[in-house]
Amino acid sequence: MKARMSAKAATNRLKEAGLEITEHRLQVLMAVGNTAHPSSAQEILEKISAKNDINRVTVYRILDLLVEHNVLNRLGLGEKSQRFCLRIANEDEHPHFHCTRCDCYLCLDARQLPVDRHALDDLSLDIRHVDIRLEGICPACQKKLRQLDEATPADKPA
Repeated sequence: MKARMSAKAATNRLKEAGLEITEHRLQVLMAVGNTAHPSSAQEILEKISAKNDINRVTVYRILDLLVEHNVLNRLGLGEKSQRFCLRIANEDEHPHFHCTRCDCYLCLDARQLPVDRHALDDLSLDIRHVDIRLEGICPACQKKLRQLDEATPADKPA
């Protein structure tokens, strides 16, 4: 899911969410919206701190606010590690892919892995959030592995 988040689009998203438009909120939202992969708070801070006088606490507060208002998705990855990605307006969460070799995260098209929450109604669960993460090896790492295999002569019995 590649997103291009202009200042106008970011302003509209904040308005739709009922949030006050501030320069810092716009910068954080644009930093997340212009990244093709889920980003950590540190990556977001590094991306915008060169252009703005903003601190880590402000970035975390804005990220929390944007998640609370369904503008961003938060991927809880355990051990206090989190990443953030743009939530598609009027859609539920979308699945993600994690490469266990290079540690990259990718957003997947939500239509590829639909979750039927109604199918879970019989379990009497009050589901507040769905987080689907697939793990494996990304195409770039698969290519590197193939090249490594081709470069290494196979052991042949004598």
